[in-house]
Formats: sequence, structure tokens, C-alpha cells
Amino acid sequence: MNKKNKAGLSGIIEMLIMIGLVLAATVVIWGVVSNILNENIKSTESCFGDYGKVTLEKKYTCFDDATDEVRVSLNIGDVEVEEVLVSISNDAGSESFKLSNEEQTSSGLTYFGGTSPVKLPGKNGGKTYLYDWNQGKPGTIKIAPIIDGTQCEISDTMNEIDDCSTLSD
Repeated sequence: MNKKNKAGLSGIIEMLIMIGLVLAATVVIWGVVSNILNENIKSTESCFGDYGKVTLEKKYTCFDDATDEVRVSLNIGDVEVEEVLVSISNDAGSESFKLSNEEQTSSGLTYFGGTSPVKLPGKNGGKTYLYDWNQGKPGTIKIAPIIDGTQCEISDTMNEIDDCSTLSD
């Protein structure tokens, strides 16, 4: 009878140890998975809900064939943006540049009107920039905001860039 009790107790102890190991493994795995999920959520949260708040003003975005300059008119809505990546391309090639909240002097980039250094418009504001583009008429202009250090998806695209001489103010 003593031997049976010992066998029964060791089975219970084995079961408790197994349950403890499973619980410990679950806690460790959950900790790792939770950290990975939190990092990914933070990086996507910065762009969530901001789609359509950084746009091109299509009426004033155009190409000046006489000066080989692209006029890019940018609007920022009710959102805090650190930088905006602007990409200009056609069949001959592509170029991109960043506009930030810090004033910057960049070769070939000025405000419309010819002044430099340039920076992003503020929240709920807009500005127009001139960019030297010596590759013929651009085919596409795309912009993507950078918020909280994360580059968001493309927020606006123009596929038909008008000649500035045909625009009426």
C-alpha cells in the first residue's frame, strides 16, 4: 500500500511539473510575440488615419518647358509631418528629394518665386516649390509623408502633368 501511494504522488508531481513547464514556455513565447507585435503596431500607427492629409495641389503642379523646372505645390492638412518624399519620373529617369521641417538648401530646389532655403509648409498649410528637372516633361509625381520616423504609403500621385504656360491662376 505504501508503494501505491508513492507511485500516485510521483505521477501528480510529474503532472504539476509538466503544467508548470507549459505555463513558463507560454509566458516566454507570449513575451517575445508581444514585443514584436508592439513594435510593428507603433510603426504603422504613425501613418494610420493620415491618408489624404498630405496632397499635391494639382491646379498649381506643372512643368515649365521653357526653364525645365517642375512646379510642385504641396498641401499638408491636420497632421504633424516630419518630412515629405517627392518623386518625379518619366521614361528617361527619375529623381527624388525630401522636404523637411528644417530649412534646407538643396541644389535645384527653391520656393516658387526663386527663394531658398526651403522647408515644409506647417500644419494646415501649403507651399509651392520649383525643382530643376532636365529630363523632359515628367510623367509622374508622387509624394509620401514621413511621420514619427516612418515613411508612410504614397499619399498622392499625379500622372498627367500640365505645362505651366497653360495654367490660369
